[in-house]
Amino acid sequence: MKIILIRHGDAGAYTHPDSERNLSELGKRQANQTAEWLKGYAEKNGSPDLFISSPYNRAVQTCQIIKQKFANVEHIIFDKITPYDDAKLAIDGLSDLLENIADNATVVIVCHMNIIAYMASILTGEPPYSFSLAEARVFEMPVVADGLATQIAQFIPH
Repeated sequence: MKIILIRHGDAGAYTHPDSERNLSELGKRQANQTAEWLKGYAEKNGSPDLFISSPYNRAVQTCQIIKQKFANVEHIIFDKITPYDDAKLAIDGLSDLLENIADNATVVIVCHMNIIAYMASILTGEPPYSFSLAEARVFEMPVVADGLATQIAQFIPH
């Protein structure tokens, strides 16, 4: 299985509640760059089988921009990957959610700092490293579980 973790693009000014922050024009450009990269990656490695995003506006909007390149792929909103959720609980929830997906599936997950860095850390067993805005990292693993993933690709928009 491959999991592609993507941080949302640049969001506009802080709003209350935080969940309603939208992508800025820069964030939309970043998401488009990541979409183009993922399209090229998919041409060589196979199309994503599922998109999952946080319910927060900026993550949903980033996911929707990227998903435009993959029109027939399902998009699920998963409420356990917000900026304030626990990364271990998120990984456990994702493992349950993906339990019946094919072993060779590719799943794209769009969420936030800091949870995304800690999710990557749990999957690989390495220290957490920050993600740039709209950055994508591809991880390969036999199942979604602690310490079994290897990072095999990365893209950072400019």
